[in-house]
Amino acid sequence: MMIHQIARALANLNIALEFSGESIDEDDVIKILERLGYDLQNLDTESRKILSDAFRHIAPEYKGELREFVETLPDTIGIE
Repeated sequence: MMIHQIARALANLNIALEFSGESIDEDDVIKILERLGYDLQNLDTESRKILSDAFRHIAPEYKGELREFVETLPDTIGIE
């Protein structure tokens, strides 16, 4: 399903930025994640719900703390 592919791409982007350590400037990471969250918060209510459900659907593809990170992404980025 296309929404799962979109959720997976967004999850992987968030993981790369969040867990990049010091290889990316922390201020830049915060700006990118805030902008992404802002854009996703402007989706209509139904689209935000569909995307939230998609994050939970794909979360089992990840292990350990990454799984928990993906499961909580809807709340973290403010779409729930």
